[in-house]
Amino acid sequence: MSSPFLDRDFESIRSKAYALRHNYFDDMEKHLLTLENSLHDKGLNVVWIKDLDSLVETVQNQVNELQVNRIGFDTQHPLESHISGRFEKVPLEVAEKSSDDLDLLVLDADFAVCDSGSLVFMDRKSACCFNKVKNMVVIVNIDQVISNKNDLSFFISLKNCSKDTDIPKDLKIIQHQLQYVQPSDSSYASDQMYTQEPMKITVVFYMNGIEGILSSESDILKESLYCINCGRCLEVCPAANATLNEEERFSPIELVKLNSLDSYNRTQHLFSHTTLCGACDCVCPVKIPLVKLLLFEMQVSNTVSKNSRAKQLFNIFRKRGTLNKFNNSFFRFFFVKRFLGKNKSLSRYFSGQNGDFFNITFEPPYEENPNEIIKNSDIE
Repeated sequence: MSSPFLDRDFESIRSKAYALRHNYFDDMEKHLLTLENSLHDKGLNVVWIKDLDSLVETVQNQVNELQVNRIGFDTQHPLESHISGRFEKVPLEVAEKSSDDLDLLVLDADFAVCDSGSLVFMDRKSACCFNKVKNMVVIVNIDQVISNKNDLSFFISLKNCSKDTDIPKDLKIIQHQLQYVQPSDSSYASDQMYTQEPMKITVVFYMNGIEGILSSESDILKESLYCINCGRCLEVCPAANATLNEEERFSPIELVKLNSLDSYNRTQHLFSHTTLCGACDCVCPVKIPLVKLLLFEMQVSNTVSKNSRAKQLFNIFRKRGTLNKFNNSFFRFFFVKRFLGKNKSLSRYFSGQNGDFFNITFEPPYEENPNEIIKNSDIE
């Protein structure tokens, strides 16, 4: 069942989303400083972090400073195994049912909004624990920031657009300093049964290594940062869905970022997992040109790799328009045999397909003025 949000003019929605993301990154430093000031005004502490080692150090310092006994993690970043100390790491499903509160909760924000200083959480595992937490560390990936509060509902719907409803099952927004409430030590007859104290919230602005992409001379590579982690490109990717090993299962946008951030150390994963069929281009709600990005990374890798198979694969894929014209069972058999033969799941998948391998043709570079797209859009 498709999302009601996508029943509208999807191309207009994509164009507006692309323009909004373009405008944010075009003046990102100013927007982040606005967000920092907004959070400071609300009494929240802000820390800027460059890489995973610094993130681990920051959380470790919080653990030591607060002398925590119980800590919960709700984050995609590999922190649990790196944090040391004499404390209990509490699973979130246990914390929810326990009568004991968490001394510290470390979690990711899905979005942060600059002009309102809001932190947005969608369907978090820790959602039911927010009222049982003494301290929080909220990790804000700087590529998941929205400049204007009026665009928040738009992006929430976009991120949820592959589901049956545009609205997440649980949505929490921190817009001010939270209070930690606990039973009072006073007698039962006392009027003050509970006490409140400000919850200490540390917000981490996490670069996550993307400064290399931001400083790139290629504008198209920067568009990989427009991703809002909706997961739609992974859902439609035949290569990812035919890969049974979870450790080797990457979405198209993950392939681009891994290859660009890891200095080509994982280049071979790129060549063994993508077929450039173009399905991801069709469904990306932010209109990221994923096929062009993959081809760009293959071109870069082609200049540094001595692997002849990788070079041959790039030369084939860059002629996708010609390949579509000559796509037949004879060619398909030898293509699958030669380039996908080692991946049996992927070979079986493509051998059973009747349509073109390369179903998306290249479009000209974006020439629209992003500001005009936003101004003229009828999408609210």
